[in-house]
Amino acid sequence: MEKITYDGMRNFIVENELTDSVAISLHPDNFDELVMDYLDINGNQIERPFEILGIEIIQDNSGGVPKNKVNILNAV
Repeated sequence: MEKITYDGMRNFIVENELTDSVAISLHPDNFDELVMDYLDINGNQIERPFEILGIEIIQDNSGGVPKNKVNILNAV
């Protein structure tokens, strides 16, 4: 993804037919940008865990996810 936005992430989830058996891990910069976009759209409200279409979105703290890339993790 060139820029990770709320709409882009929703489209990614739908296009890849992701289910709640996975989670998405993002580079910390992309995670922060996505959260800010989500807050703008949802009136500064966010739920924990952070989910889009039932898919948990987490921040990668290991340094393993490059910027502007999406890492899909098995959640089961």
